[in-house]
Amino acid sequence: MALVCNPSLEGVVAAVGLVYLAHISTSEFRLVRSDAYQGRLGETCIPSLDPAKESTVALAQRVLTGFERQQGREAIRRIVLACASDEPDMPDIVYRFMKDGFSRKDRLIEHFVDDTAHALNALARQVATECEHMRQFVRFSRMSDNSFMAVFKPHANVLPLASNYFVRRLGNERFFIVDPIHGIVAFHAPEMRNFGIMKPDKSNLDILISRKDLAADEPYVRALWKEFYKGVELPGRDASQRGYDLRAHWMPKRFWEGLTELSCQDFPRNAKVPLRYQGTSKKGLLDT
Repeated sequence: MALVCNPSLEGVVAAVGLVYLAHISTSEFRLVRSDAYQGRLGETCIPSLDPAKESTVALAQRVLTGFERQQGREAIRRIVLACASDEPDMPDIVYRFMKDGFSRKDRLIEHFVDDTAHALNALARQVATECEHMRQFVRFSRMSDNSFMAVFKPHANVLPLASNYFVRRLGNERFFIVDPIHGIVAFHAPEMRNFGIMKPDKSNLDILISRKDLAADEPYVRALWKEFYKGVELPGRDASQRGYDLRAHWMPKRFWEGLTELSCQDFPRNAKVPLRYQGTSKKGLLDT
């Protein structure tokens, strides 16, 4: 038997609650994500709950509250992280962890050699790393409407988990971060205390990603950042040198296309410097 669930925190945890409420035998049962389900011969498939419904959210909250009483807040934190993973077996790993956690009085996450805890901790660790990648490697551009835009392609659904980092730093600005992999957009405006998440259709998502209407001074700001990075980087980071592998390890190559400092585009030497950046020095940015 397979219970298909939406690959979100509400979808997965509500599905776990449904298993208990329905008294489903777990001997030959698996929980699978709706975007990766492949049926088996003779397998009964139960459709997923809608995570947008209030009843689904309420059930998920009820399950999480009970699990926190049993296993503590840290276990909940790791479940939240794990549910953002893109791994195809994520729902079943979370289900097995919660099933074992409800049945014991000691803290399951402290049993590092337990297979169930190890699998969930591995998912949580991978998502936490991807959250840190987002905080480090998102690069905003000022657009013609004075908003800030960034495109980020993570290997986990981390925008709902890490966007508050940018709210704290850009609280007085309008910004949005587009994740084309998961088809979502995180957005914020000065009048908002937090950020919002929306899931536009593919055509609107493509329009956002293809925007080229930069603010007039944005190319110069990018050039400033490139020159600063070039000035402070350590030697030996070229592809033919030993430091290249170290750079690729700490700054994964899948993010390079979105990093201003590694862009191949250069600011034209004969371009006019925006007034606000001219300062009092007669030496230009690209003068040597």
